[in-house]
Amino acid sequence: MDAALLRRVEQQRVAMLYGNTAAVSGSAVLMAVLMVIIAWPDVSGLTIALWCTGVLLVQAGVQWLTFAYRRAANAQAEPRLWGMRLANAAFIAGLVWGSAAFVLVGPNQSLALALISACLASRATISIMTHAYFPPALHSFAVPVFGLLAVRYVFEGGYRNAALGVLWIAVLGYVLLFVERQARAVATQIRLRIENEQLVDELKRQNTLAEEARVRAEEASRSKSRFFAAANHDLRQPLHSLGLFATALRNGSAGRSGIKLVDQILLCTESLEQLFDNLLDISRLDAGQVQVKREAVPADQVLDRLRSTFLVPAQEKGLRLRVRRSGDILATDSTLLFRMLSNFVSNAIRYTNDGGVLVACRKRGKKLLVEVWDTGVGIPPDQHERIFEEFYQINNPERDRTRGLGLGLATVRRISTLLDHPLTLDSRPGRGSRFSIEVPLADAQRAPSVTATVEQKVPNLLRGKLIVVVDDEASVRLGMQSLLESWGCRCVTAMDASEALSALGSDIPDFIIADLRLRGEDTGIEVIRTLRAQLGESLPAVLISGDTATEQLRKVSTAGLTIMHKPLKAVRLRALLNHEFARQGREVLAEAAKA
Repeated sequence: MDAALLRRVEQQRVAMLYGNTAAVSGSAVLMAVLMVIIAWPDVSGLTIALWCTGVLLVQAGVQWLTFAYRRAANAQAEPRLWGMRLANAAFIAGLVWGSAAFVLVGPNQSLALALISACLASRATISIMTHAYFPPALHSFAVPVFGLLAVRYVFEGGYRNAALGVLWIAVLGYVLLFVERQARAVATQIRLRIENEQLVDELKRQNTLAEEARVRAEEASRSKSRFFAAANHDLRQPLHSLGLFATALRNGSAGRSGIKLVDQILLCTESLEQLFDNLLDISRLDAGQVQVKREAVPADQVLDRLRSTFLVPAQEKGLRLRVRRSGDILATDSTLLFRMLSNFVSNAIRYTNDGGVLVACRKRGKKLLVEVWDTGVGIPPDQHERIFEEFYQINNPERDRTRGLGLGLATVRRISTLLDHPLTLDSRPGRGSRFSIEVPLADAQRAPSVTATVEQKVPNLLRGKLIVVVDDEASVRLGMQSLLESWGCRCVTAMDASEALSALGSDIPDFIIADLRLRGEDTGIEVIRTLRAQLGESLPAVLISGDTATEQLRKVSTAGLTIMHKPLKAVRLRALLNHEFARQGREVLAEAAKA
């Protein structure tokens, strides 16, 4: 037991000792009254009065000592000192009580002596119950009481009285032994209670620290999210403008050398767009914003898509891509599963110089193991976990963008957890790698019918269309105007709804493109509502934003609007506009047919 714990145990024992003084004094007074009644017929009143005065003085002294202890500044610092003070008072009390065997009993009064002995034994028993917490106090009281009682019996003379005297000494020995054991038990209980309190306090402290750490972590996460959202928006703005300008320039009359420069600009913006898209994917996965659409999916549907996507890139690198079809039906989200497998195949092609890549399936009970094999450079065993970390790549210290960004496998790990599709890796340096995904099988009867689709080129329906662009960034407005005019559109740009209405005059636009975050408290949502209220509720519109915050996306969804994220690829915007104008054309033809 360490010193600090020993002191706390001593403090508790002494505190319990002093806590019982009031009860001891009350029982002492009652016992003294009983003993006076026994002695009254045979002992003078003066003798009785003197003995009672001694008892009262002793008890008063004990109460005064208790009063001083409770107000002492060093009571907790020096518990042993205060315990011994009460033990000294108990010794005096023992002498006073033990003297009753001589003072309150005359010679040849065997019955009175027996009664007084019983009272003294009862008084000592009470002391055992109240003083056992601190053995020195009990010893100081019990030794004089039983000792004087034994001496009185010896003085009575005779064999039997001497035997009774020895008996009282034996009782004293038993009492001291019992008290010693009781004191150890009490000390152990106190120690265990203190240790439990310490454990509880430590647990509370750890919980407090954990709670403070959780609060700090949540605040850091919120700060990171705010920073990422702000940086994401601010970085996407100039990149968005750059892409618009580059596309418009390429659609213009630049010479061959100019087109090469523009192609390099577009390549750089595409790399940045890929980085932002991957970061957005990881952010959405971590935030739990990705909804899983689990359904019965034919495995061949995913496998055929892999073949058509990666066959040409593999052939261009001189590799053989083999995709073994399977007739099984999977219970999964086909889009997310394709994302995982396409990352594996893309990496396999990127890090394989000779041989090829194989995508195959194996059944394992009610699961289908979809595996991607390659004969590439392989991965050292100590890197098997690290390759799933963000921005970590093996043997790419120069951060060559043509070898990826180091975010693909980090995204795969998150999707694997989201879908509950266990992921395994087996690889040997110089011999290749095998990535496996364990996908549950679905009921074959639930499989949807798969029909072939034929791609058709969409004609350019943009020429002559009037597009309104609302954005608070001048560079974005100019870039969007240049791009739309290169497609043959007419374009009106404005900073807000009132400026757009003023610029339009009496014209009715065919489409509205608005930035989500405008200056002040304005938003693209309000701009679209205002323009629709003035020009027609059926006006098609799209929001464009670099903001990926969950709250903003929820507002867009509530408003029933479509959003496209910056940096916006021109081909996506053009496809959206063509699709909308084609839909309008079909509606016009349908109305004409009805008429």
